[in-house]
Amino acid sequence: MNTKAQTALSGAALAMAMAGLSGQAVAGESNTAPLAAGETDLVHCYDVNVCKGHNDCGTADNACKGQASCEGTGFVAMPSKACGDVGGKVKDDWVGKITKADLVHCYGVNVCKGHNDCKGADHACGGKASCKGSGFVNTTAKSCADIGGKTG
Repeated sequence: MNTKAQTALSGAALAMAMAGLSGQAVAGESNTAPLAAGETDLVHCYDVNVCKGHNDCGTADNACKGQASCEGTGFVAMPSKACGDVGGKVKDDWVGKITKADLVHCYGVNVCKGHNDCKGADHACGGKASCKGSGFVNTTAKSCADIGGKTG
């Protein structure tokens, strides 16, 4: 190969490498961008879904949506607070965002005291639910169904 061809190939390889790096920087920034007013984070919440057909996508053990064999396999995308409130665990670094207006009250899913949101018939506000299933958790309608809750 002549010198002119090598130089052209080296320049093209360098351009492609730089384009790839700039794409990674942009992708990385979108996951760590600060939340705007009226937004909340969205994470992959593991160990919370009900049986087959109630999870989101792509883990090491299953290809995608609806392939979880049963309870606790796969993940459900939901706000990080809701994930903790229902006893889930965040096991990867993926973070998205959703507007708070897109969240619903999901009943019957929270773990014991301190893991709920506000104002049920039996308590004034967050942290006062006596135990599992009392109060509500703010999450998306899909994730509420995927974890066995009821919207209200």
